[in-house]
Formats: sequence, C-alpha cells, structure tokens
Amino acid sequence: MYQPELKSILSMMKKILIAVGLLVISCSGETSVDIPEEIASLENLAAFSADSEPAHEINLTPVSVFGDTEEILLSEWLTVQVDDRGRVFIGDNRETVIHLYNPDGTYNRQIGREGDGPGEYRGIGVMRSDENFFYHYDRNNRRLTRYDPDTFDVADSVELTVERDDDEAFFRSVNTFYLTDADDEILVQLGMGFRSGRPDIDLSERRIQGHIFNTATGTFSGEEIYSFRANEALVHFGNDGSMAVMSVPYKRTPVVHVTDGQIIHGWNEHFLFRYYDLNGNYQRAVYYDHVNHPLNRNEVLALYEDRTEPWKGMVQNDEMPETWPSWAGFLPDDEGRLWVEKRTSDPDVTEYHILDASGELLAVFPWSSKRQVQHIQNGYLYSLEENEDGLREVLKYTFDL
Repeated sequence: MYQPELKSILSMMKKILIAVGLLVISCSGETSVDIPEEIASLENLAAFSADSEPAHEINLTPVSVFGDTEEILLSEWLTVQVDDRGRVFIGDNRETVIHLYNPDGTYNRQIGREGDGPGEYRGIGVMRSDENFFYHYDRNNRRLTRYDPDTFDVADSVELTVERDDDEAFFRSVNTFYLTDADDEILVQLGMGFRSGRPDIDLSERRIQGHIFNTATGTFSGEEIYSFRANEALVHFGNDGSMAVMSVPYKRTPVVHVTDGQIIHGWNEHFLFRYYDLNGNYQRAVYYDHVNHPLNRNEVLALYEDRTEPWKGMVQNDEMPETWPSWAGFLPDDEGRLWVEKRTSDPDVTEYHILDASGELLAVFPWSSKRQVQHIQNGYLYSLEENEDGLREVLKYTFDL
C-alpha cells in the first residue's frame, strides 16, 4: 500500500473514533474511560478513570502557625508566599504591609512600607521568591521591586505597565507574573478587563495571555507565549453608562501555574490539565472522566437573596450552567505532583486529589472550601485558614504519603 493512502486511512479512522466519543483504556489498564470529542483529539493524552483507586493514604499534621503577635494583628485580606528557606511572607492588603515569618512561625520583620518611594508600595500584589531575590509587584504603582533575600534592601525596581488602546473592546493589564530560569526575564500574564459603555462586546473573546518581560530593559520581548480563555463573569451595563462586574463560584475559570520549566493550564469545566514548555509549545495532557455535580438554581439564588441591586438581579437573570465546575483550583509541588481541589456535592466540602508527574492518582483526602492551600514544598503544605477566634492565619502541615 502506498504511504499517502495509508496516512489517509489512518486519519479517517481517527476522525471516526473521535466523532463517536473515543473510548480508551485507562493507563492503569483496568477500566474504560469515556473521553469527550474535544479532549480525545489531544496528543500525548494520559486518560484515567474517575473510579481509579489512590495508591497511598496521606496524613497531614500541623507543625507551625504564622499569624498574630503581640504587636501585629492581621486583617482578613491576606496574600501568602513561601520561599525555599521555608520563610513565610504574609501581605496584609488592608494594612498595606508585608510581614516575614521564620520557618518555625516566629516573627522576623516587616518588609517595606506604604508610599511611593523605593521599597514602598500602594497595594500588596503578587509576591515571588527564588535564591536570588524576593519579588513584589505593586498593582497600584505598577512597579516590580526586587529585594535582597538576606537584608531585604531594595536591589532594583522596574515599571511594569501595558499600553492601553481605547479602541479595543477590552483593556489589558498585568494579572500576575512567574519566574523563569533566564536572567532578567519573567513571564507576565496579562488579563483583559471590561470597559463601561460597551454592552455590544462578546464576553467570550476575553483572554489571558503570557508574554516575556525583560526586567533589565523594562520592555516586553518576543511573541505571545500562550493565550487561554479568561474566566467567566456576570456583567451588568447600566443605561447611564455604568458597569458592574461580579464573579460567582459556578462560572468556569482558568488556572495557570509555571513550575520546573513548564506551564500547566487547566480550565475547570473538565478534570483536564495541559502541559506546555516555556515557549508555549504543547507537550501533553492528563485527564480524569469525573462527572461534574449538578447545580441547583434555587440553592444558588438563596446564596444571593440578601444582596442589593444590581448584584442580586445579575444572578437571578443569569443563564446558569447545569453543573458546578469540576474543581476549585490546583497547585503543583516541588516534586512534580499536582494537588487538585475537586468539588463535591457539598459546597463547603472539597477533596484534594494528588497526582504524580504521569497523572496517576496517589492520594485523596477531604478538605474544607474555607481553607485555602497556598503552597506545597519541601514536604510541607501551607494553608490560609480561620482559627476558632475568627482570625486569619497560615498553618504549616507536614504530610506523609
């Protein structure tokens, strides 16, 4: 048989299999996995059954608490970062200050202060750290500052801004940034914001985009690394030109993480995670055929019955999906594992599913949606929680797989 004819036959067979909802054998070889058409077409797809049994059990034991001291009272609006030394940085968004704690939970120092000068800021933004610097991006000042990780003196700072085109349907701004292995280069994620007075725009066209930013030159360089669909939201355009935007937990959203030389993307409609290299080239994907839990419209409406207008009306008039999203979030750890916070039938209870680098299920454990896992590294899990007195604090757990 001629090679062109063989390729044509193989291509036709693939299309037929995808069209009927490809049924493949899971990587464990034990059960079948029913894969939606748009997922079945992915290359290097590792598919697993929702009935997969975890290989291990996991135990979490709290070992340290990072929170209030005799001199410091944290607010409820906190941002958390952990460095390779196990030090915990807590940014208090209401007090506009960053607190540093030692690995054992004792207080170390305050970093920076409110203001417009070097090492000062007008708002707590994204914090990152590596062996060379502690990084803080102030959204209000639109400035990225790097601190010496030993003295926390300011090493340098650069303005991180995006030009805005008033003719575009959405305006772009910095959402977050990620560290790369290249000197003076970070991967900046841009989001698309809504514009008032533009009720004609197609909200589904909003994207999140990854671009390389050179901190030495203060400019974006190269082509777009990635472009993914942005989160769904409720938007109300008033007759007076006003606009109201509201995020609700039943809408779909993307999550992106950059770690160990790869970009991991998930859209929580499915239990599906795509892996890319740092140039944005697709590498592989991991999928579990979990069925999303049904959404009860009346139960959702009850959650917003005490809201004022236009917020209450935005939910009442929304065409809600039939199901909740598959998961609430996910985090990679420093061992190549993926920790996915899966939704359950109870809105207040979630389940963490731990996947190894290949996608195999390692462990499952119950969690509370009121506790927010921030980082998993060096054998510890850090969670932002509320204690019995109603105060916010970070708990450090050791875990044993």
